[in-house]
Amino acid sequence: RRGSAVAAGAGRGRIRVCKLAHDENLPEYKENTVDEKFMDELIRLSYLDRGPLLAKEFLNKNGIHLIIEEHLPKTYLDGAAMMLSNGSPLVALTVRHDRLDNFWFTLCHELAHLFLHLGNDDKEPFFDDLETAATSKIENDADDWAKNSLIPYNVWKKTGLSVSSKTSEVIEFANNRRIHPSIPAGRIRRESSKYTVFPKLLGNGEVKSLFKQEYKT
Repeated sequence: RRGSAVAAGAGRGRIRVCKLAHDENLPEYKENTVDEKFMDELIRLSYLDRGPLLAKEFLNKNGIHLIIEEHLPKTYLDGAAMMLSNGSPLVALTVRHDRLDNFWFTLCHELAHLFLHLGNDDKEPFFDDLETAATSKIENDADDWAKNSLIPYNVWKKTGLSVSSKTSEVIEFANNRRIHPSIPAGRIRRESSKYTVFPKLLGNGEVKSLFKQEYKT
């Protein structure tokens, strides 16, 4: 629910992703599936070459739809989270920024809505432009939950990683955690607001190519 321009494409986008999700045959979603252990298993998939595709399979096997849908021009939509009429959760990503760090953060942000909000009384869908600063507690909470699912706060504080760190230090930390280096690199960029550092660690152009079948019309 960030950014007024998001509303421009939310209606059309919602209809299409819901149709695509209804065409999928997934097992029944069990409430409270998404927890700390679940997220840890999901994030570890980032370490593998086909991580985003494996993430989709992992979510699907747990009854969660993950739909990749190209964003509509001038809509600035990054992701959405909602519940289908049959009670199945749906996460949709536009991959507006074709980078692995963006994929994993946006995915976790939308799963945060599922964990924190959609399982409660709030059944309204969430549509997010993650380049727009959060203006509500709900969105701030989703950002924090996503960030700390990717790398727990206590672990991150001990690393001492910053914009001054060497690329090799970021890679070493990621390898020790068995996660993709785009995740710590993206966190450094986001927390420092310095978006020119570690450009070679972000996995540029590595998401859409994996999901190319999703983009066939």
